[in-house]
Amino acid sequence: MKQISWQFFIASPWVEVPLDEIVDELRDYDERLRIILRKHMAILGWWCIAHALVAIPGMLFLRGPWWFFSMMNAIWAIVNFVIVIFLFRHVGRQQFTRGPAYSRFLVQGHVEKMMLLNVGLDLAYFCAGLYLHTLGRVPTVSHPDLWTGFGWSVIIQGVFLLIHDGLGYRLHHRNFRKALPFLRETLQR
Repeated sequence: MKQISWQFFIASPWVEVPLDEIVDELRDYDERLRIILRKHMAILGWWCIAHALVAIPGMLFLRGPWWFFSMMNAIWAIVNFVIVIFLFRHVGRQQFTRGPAYSRFLVQGHVEKMMLLNVGLDLAYFCAGLYLHTLGRVPTVSHPDLWTGFGWSVIIQGVFLLIHDGLGYRLHHRNFRKALPFLRETLQR
C-alpha cells in the first residue's frame, strides 16, 4: 500500500487539474482523479483546522450564543477530521487505479453519486441551521443562545460544504466527460 504524505495538505489545494492535456488516456484519467481527491481532502482538512482555531479560543473566552457557536465548531472539527482520516486512508490505497478501464469508470460514477448525495446533505445542513437559528428567536423557547449559536455554526458548515462538494462534483464530472470518448472506444473493441 502506497502511503501519501501529510505534506499534500499544503500543496494539494493549489495543484491545477490538467483537464486539457492528453498523454495516455487511462493514466491521465487516474492522475486527474488522484489530484481531485487529494484537493478535496486537503481543503476539507484546512476547513477542519479553521473550525478548531475558531472553536478553542471561542469556548475559552466567549459567552452566550458565541460559546455555543464555538462548541458546535469544535464538533464539526472532530467530524471533519474523522472524514479526512477515512478519505486519507482510502485514497492512499489507490484501489481506484486497479482493474480494467471500465471498472475505473464505474468508480467514477460512484464518486459522482456520492458527491451529489453530499450536496443534498449540505442543503439539509443549511436548512437545519436556519431552523435552529429561527428556533433561537422564538420568545418561549428555552436556551435560545444554544439554538442561535448552533444554528449559525450549522449554516456556515452547510454553505461551505455546499460550495466545496459542488465544485468537487464539477471537477469529477469534467474528468469523466474528458475520458468519455476513450471509454466509448474501449467498450466498442
